[in-house]
Amino acid sequence: MEPVTRAAAEGEVLGATSGRRGHARADASAAIYGSLLVTSLLAAQARADASPRFIGLTLVIGVAVFWLADVWTGLVALRVRGPITIAEAVGVARSQSPMLSAAVVPAIVLVPAALGLTSGEQAVYVALALAIVQLFLWGLAVGRALGKGWPITLLVASVDCLLGLIIVALKVLVIH
Repeated sequence: MEPVTRAAAEGEVLGATSGRRGHARADASAAIYGSLLVTSLLAAQARADASPRFIGLTLVIGVAVFWLADVWTGLVALRVRGPITIAEAVGVARSQSPMLSAAVVPAIVLVPAALGLTSGEQAVYVALALAIVQLFLWGLAVGRALGKGWPITLLVASVDCLLGLIIVALKVLVIH
C-alpha cells in the first residue's frame, strides 16, 4: 500500500482544488450541508408566534458555529499529518465558506418581517421554502458536475430536496 502524500491528505480535507496550486475550490457539499442546517433551524422555529429577528440571529450564529466546527475539524485532520501553514488554514476555511452562504437568502427574507412589513410566520415559511429550493439548486449543480446527464442530475437534486422535505415533515410530526 502506498503511503499518503501531503497533497493527498490535503485533498481529503479540502476537496477538489482549483487550477491554482494550494487553493481549495469551494465544495458544494459544504453548501448542501449548510442548506440542510438552515432548513433544520427554520423548521424547528416555524410557528405562528415566531420572532423573525431571533430566527435570523439563530441562523447566522448557528451556521457560523457549524462552519467554525467544520473548519476546526479540517485543520485538526491536516495537523495530525504534520505542520500546516496559514495558507492551508485559509484554504480549509475557504473550502467550507459555501456553508455560510446557505444562510444568506433565508436571513434576507426575514428582514421585512423584522421591520414589521410582513408577519413573522409568513417570512419563516418563505425562508423555509427558499432553503428547500437552495437544496434543489445545489443538487442540480452537483448533478451537472458529475457529467452523467440530466436523469442523474435531477435524481441528485431530488434527493437533496427530499432531505429538506423530510426535515419539514419531521417538524410537523414531532413538534405539532
